[in-house]
Amino acid sequence: MASHIVNSKTDTKDINSFKKYLESNYFRKVFGPEGWPVVVAGILIGLINIVSYVWVKKPFTIYTGFLNWGQHIYSLVGLGDLAGTPKAPPLLEPTSAGDIGLILGAMIAAILSKEFRLRGVDRLGAVESIIGGVLMALGVSMAFGCNWGGFLSAITSWSLHGYAFLLGALVGGYLGQRYVLWRAEKTFRLELKADLLIGSVNEKKHEANQYNVLLVIPLIIIALASIYYAYIGSHMIGGLLIGVTVGMILQRARFCFATAFRDLLRGPEALRAINIHKGIAVAMLTGATGVYALKYMGLADISINVSPVYITNVIGGAIFIFGATMVGGCASGILWRVGEGHLKALIGLISTVLAYPIFANTVSKSLTKYPRIFIPGVIGWIAAYAIFIIFIATYLIFLFYQEYRLKRGRA
Repeated sequence: MASHIVNSKTDTKDINSFKKYLESNYFRKVFGPEGWPVVVAGILIGLINIVSYVWVKKPFTIYTGFLNWGQHIYSLVGLGDLAGTPKAPPLLEPTSAGDIGLILGAMIAAILSKEFRLRGVDRLGAVESIIGGVLMALGVSMAFGCNWGGFLSAITSWSLHGYAFLLGALVGGYLGQRYVLWRAEKTFRLELKADLLIGSVNEKKHEANQYNVLLVIPLIIIALASIYYAYIGSHMIGGLLIGVTVGMILQRARFCFATAFRDLLRGPEALRAINIHKGIAVAMLTGATGVYALKYMGLADISINVSPVYITNVIGGAIFIFGATMVGGCASGILWRVGEGHLKALIGLISTVLAYPIFANTVSKSLTKYPRIFIPGVIGWIAAYAIFIIFIATYLIFLFYQEYRLKRGRA
């Protein structure tokens, strides 16, 4: 009896200690409303890309998973010839596993930070998501990748096509920002509403705790998937867990490439866009340095994520970012926002998943004839890294100048 009393007191003490931990400053810093610094997120993203190269034998990308999902959907309805034949089941394709993990990781972070709630969408927003999702898919098929495979992971893989996407993204971001302002004016909205502010941290926080029980769902899915992958001896668990990690990082830092390119020069979130670009810069520096070492030492194939480059990469990058602005998030942005409960992001996700296999089976195939340029293979390893450092330095100088100009203008 005495033993039972002691155990009860111990259990009560443990529960109280856990509650205090949830209310502690440390926990609130990790899952509090202020989020994570985007530069820290950028460093983590760069490191994760290196881990992905080692564990999954490829950088972290997204749209190959969307291709897999869409091809399976078309095959189920008897339209497999239209979209192509899927190479593997969704749970046995590493990018697909990573995409699923990203949603689950963002959901876990959103629930712990009390930012998860089901968010509706108006009729115009739904139409925008459908059109934007199609444009994103078209852009990816022309640029050989999205903001990850065609830009961030492309540059860190030392492929020239990543820089071509960057040029297009700057144009697409400007056009997207003009569209958002035009839309606001036409609908007599003097201020952009939260569902248009991609990655906004100004949304009203959901203070109720009833959604915390949902934390069990993603944790159970991750546990079951991990057991499944461990049982069959597949490295797919790497894709899943890396995706979970990326989802948590992006959700906590409100890290969205569409915001970064849309508001870089002007707009309601210009300073935040600049900060996200700083995160992108350090992600490229960290990731490219690690992949450089892996490829230089022969630990990774130099051809990994080196795709064809042509003027279509620039055009595709512009189309993709413009479409992402309409949807309300980039490729990773719509995934982590789905994890937060955004219906608009879900509609955009379904739209781009259904559109991409068709474009990949037609547009992308017609562009494979163009050269795949691995930069160190053309100008040498030392020269390539030296030019890359100059590029990053120039990139950061521009960002700090733009930040100074905006702050001075608002003073």
